Amino acid sequence: MASVARYVVERSPDQVRLAFKSVLEICKERNISSVTLVVPQKGGFDRTIVAEFLGPNVVKALVKGQPVLVAQGVQMKLESAQTSRGSWSDGLLIGGHISDKDMNKLDDAIGAQAIVYLPWNDTDGKNWRATWGAQIVGATTAPAPTVSLPEPVEEALQSLTQAVNLGTGLNHPSDKKHAERTIAQLRQEGHSFDPVEVRRWAQRNGWSSSAAADLEKVARKAFR
Repeated sequence: MASVARYVVERSPDQVRLAFKSVLEICKERNISSVTLVVPQKGGFDRTIVAEFLGPNVVKALVKGQPVLVAQGVQMKLESAQTSRGSWSDGLLIGGHISDKDMNKLDDAIGAQAIVYLPWNDTDGKNWRATWGAQIVGATTAPAPTVSLPEPVEEALQSLTQAVNLGTGLNHPSDKKHAERTIAQLRQEGHSFDPVEVRRWAQRNGWSSSAAADLEKVARKAFR
């Protein structure tokens, strides 16, 4: 999932316009024909600043469940973070003022070609960018470098990733025990690492968001 192109549009008065401008550019560049706008909830969506930008006719159609044409050959539909299944979503996904927790559904989506995030607050945006090294829309800088874990830690996590069933994460007792032994061994060898960075590494390397969060919990326990 780390191979999915990711972009973040930081908070500003021009955030929504920049976001949709970039969406059209990304769709053209990557030959994407399907866009899904994911918002906190459909109820009251017509009163949001995203809806104000899109206009009443487009919003009315989206709320009714009708796809709208946003560019030649590109259609957009609306989903809420509350009801979004997120297991399969092709094309480009837009996280429109949803929390970083709700962004996990988009990050876990199979088939997504690109993800654009419009965070409601700076903290959510910074956390998401730190996890994925997302490109800031409108900036000429390279994607944010992700924090590197010590090489022995990464090697151990790679071995763990190959050993556990990523489909179930740490739900199986034997996989959880394997994770606990891996982390405990790293601590015994004197390696220091941030549990948050362990989670971020896992997310970038094929773990689902919930499984990566469970791995972070295991890492935190090792520091108690």
